[in-house]
Amino acid sequence: MKETKTDRKKSYFQPTFGNRPDRIIGRDGELNAFIKGLSEPVGARERCTLILGQRGMGKTAMLLEIADRAFAEGFVVARVTAHEHMPSNIIEQIQLNGERYFREEKRHISGINAGAMGFSFGLSFSEPAQQQYGFRAKLSLLCDRLAEKNKGVLILIDEVYTSSAMREVAASYQELVGDQKNIAMCMAGLPHAVSGVLNDKVLTFLNRANKVRLGAISVESIRAYYEQTFHAMGILVDKELLDQSAKMTEGLPYLMQLLGYYLTIYSRDSLKITEEVLNKAHISALKDMDDNVFVPILAPLSDNDRIFLYAMARCSEPVTTAELKEKLGPDGPAIQPYRKRLIESGIIEAPRRGELVFAVPFFDKYLRGINIKQG
Repeated sequence: MKETKTDRKKSYFQPTFGNRPDRIIGRDGELNAFIKGLSEPVGARERCTLILGQRGMGKTAMLLEIADRAFAEGFVVARVTAHEHMPSNIIEQIQLNGERYFREEKRHISGINAGAMGFSFGLSFSEPAQQQYGFRAKLSLLCDRLAEKNKGVLILIDEVYTSSAMREVAASYQELVGDQKNIAMCMAGLPHAVSGVLNDKVLTFLNRANKVRLGAISVESIRAYYEQTFHAMGILVDKELLDQSAKMTEGLPYLMQLLGYYLTIYSRDSLKITEEVLNKAHISALKDMDDNVFVPILAPLSDNDRIFLYAMARCSEPVTTAELKEKLGPDGPAIQPYRKRLIESGIIEAPRRGELVFAVPFFDKYLRGINIKQG
């Protein structure tokens, strides 16, 4: 029992955006493909990857896992969130994370050598290089310096969107690939933001990048994870309630974390998951889903986008074009333009011609609830 108490102190569930979960569930194929790509020649498609997914699909967790695995493969990782100062942050991250490989190098380069190589010592730029060189030149110098230690450079960018900083970073990456530098890049973002990046006239080359679209993970994987985790924490749960718990997540990684978190909280005294505990945890988890996932999804949408989604929510899935047209009525928005917009945003999907489904679990139920509240 002493071992169980120790295990219970571990934070298995981390239901906060940007936090690192205990384990990445159901993404082994995508992760392995990217890491394998790092061993491919410079310019290989997998070495430039775009991860697309709605809130709650685990994009940031994927980047964190990739960072660890790439480090083990000999890459110095710069992990940043997209913003206007991103280029300088990338340089700083490479210097900070790569300096460990030069700790024993005590020599100080000065004069002509410093100007030629661009460094004073380690990964610290000489004063002339610091003042005169821009992002691309500094990144190239860092790639060359790290290559001396047989290390590559990996840039990870979260929450990508179209901006001058994104253009500078992406264009520099493309040029350095052309120069055969050992560099790779992985970016993650919401579907509509990534779509904006891909449609930017300066960044169209990113359409050739490997694209990973994160959807729901298998309920069976979640059940296995719950079973192992609750056992490690000393929490008892019977087979039927374990099955119910996994099914309640509908394969959404964020909801898996939320439900697991509340199950551990509400079973803390009894060390047992009962039907009452499960129902209470489910209600709390869905409330957090509303606030942290569904409200932000709706926030940037137009009135007609919302009308379209409300109409879809009142249909049975898969929603046919004929049924949707009937729900929208003669005064509703035209189907095709909003269908296209919402598919590009990753909110709905078209599994077959003439059919639509919601891409995010529970979103249809949430929308029906809003309709009831609005009368």
